[in-house]
Amino acid sequence: MKQKSLIQIWGKAGSGKTTTIKIIRHELEKKYINIHHIYSLPLPAGEIYEIFNCNGFVIGVSSMGDVLVPYLRNHINDCFIQCDIIIAASRVYNDVSNYLSSEAKKYNYRLVKATNYRINDVKSVQDEFSQESAKHIVELIDKIMLGIL
Repeated sequence: MKQKSLIQIWGKAGSGKTTTIKIIRHELEKKYINIHHIYSLPLPAGEIYEIFNCNGFVIGVSSMGDVLVPYLRNHINDCFIQCDIIIAASRVYNDVSNYLSSEAKKYNYRLVKATNYRINDVKSVQDEFSQESAKHIVELIDKIMLGIL
């Protein structure tokens, strides 16, 4: 791995950021931790805040990106202290986005901003597009872990 990285999934409210991050978590589980892991769409509602080991790398995920509440700030701080790779959601420009940018600079993380594929259609179709976004971001994570990027 060349440099610690923060992958910021950013977009407007309701654009599928949380779903994309949850799917990224499941895809990493399936690829690196338990090849028999399965999941189905739609995923259960709710946010995720987690730090886990993945193929020798510590990865932090945070799907709440709307408001920088104290427990989110604490989780993000823990991620910057403990993790090699962080995947976090934020609105395009809000206090979470600003905080992620400033902490990435403070802790010398490379900041990669990504959006998920979005479609103005029924939720099940959006989930499928979020799944494709997640798979592409997992490919990016693979390259970061291998030191290619």
